Amino acid sequence: MTEHCYMVAGLRFVLELPSFFDVDSSLPSFRDFRCDADSRPDFRMVWDGDLTLPQDAVQLAEESNDMGTTRIGRAGNSSYLDFRFDGCEALLCLSDDYCDGRFRIDLAHRSAGILISSALRCFFAQNILLHKGLSLHASCVVRDGEGYLFMGRSGTGKSTHSRLWIQTFPGTELLNDDNPAIRISDGRPLVFGTPWSGKTPCWRNLSAPVNAIVRLSQAPVNSFRRCSDIEAFTAIYPGCSVLRFDERLHDCLCDVLSELTGLVQCGRLDCLPDCDAALCCSRGLE
Repeated sequence: MTEHCYMVAGLRFVLELPSFFDVDSSLPSFRDFRCDADSRPDFRMVWDGDLTLPQDAVQLAEESNDMGTTRIGRAGNSSYLDFRFDGCEALLCLSDDYCDGRFRIDLAHRSAGILISSALRCFFAQNILLHKGLSLHASCVVRDGEGYLFMGRSGTGKSTHSRLWIQTFPGTELLNDDNPAIRISDGRPLVFGTPWSGKTPCWRNLSAPVNAIVRLSQAPVNSFRRCSDIEAFTAIYPGCSVLRFDERLHDCLCDVLSELTGLVQCGRLDCLPDCDAALCCSRGLE
């Protein structure tokens, strides 16, 4: 077995795989996040070809996402996530403290890299909650050194709105197009690029102070309004990754969101897919 060490949003983690597996070609989005294994990792995920779902496992939830259907269950002191993609099954087992994980995936399958990346994304999203952070389903741009995150239901136009900002405001750059991470340090929220950027190959190991978080909705006209703390909380909450059956994780998420919404601008933008929408959003935030 070979250890591969990475750091994302200041969290160090180790991926342990058989030495024959070519990590760099199978996980290209992780290359720029490699780091030295010079300290204890925040979490570790180990390949275990013998891992099975215990017979006494209780299914707690079933979710549909870009990976198909994910079944979430509990057995003993562990959580289990069972999902399939491209005809390949993946089973992920997470310890109660979300510091140790095991997974079983057919490493010879053509989609093994995609499944490993997804398993790490699930693991990372839980662990970061214990470190005053969260993983968001959002698209994020950086303008004048500050991060702007755009959230919304799938198909609302998050990626499109990021592109409109890039076209409209010179010097604006895409940081991440699907799963940026936020951490609060000394009362300062920072947004980080991650190896998980959906279908857009934007895997930037960079960070920026968060200026604003905006929830998008499609509409026949462009209209922006600021959100109060409670409105901001409810606008951001649905886009956060968390195993909601775990009360401790859920409490951590609520604590982070409560602090975050008091530190950054939040708003709702009803919009068309045009440059006027970017101008309307920017003016509303200013």
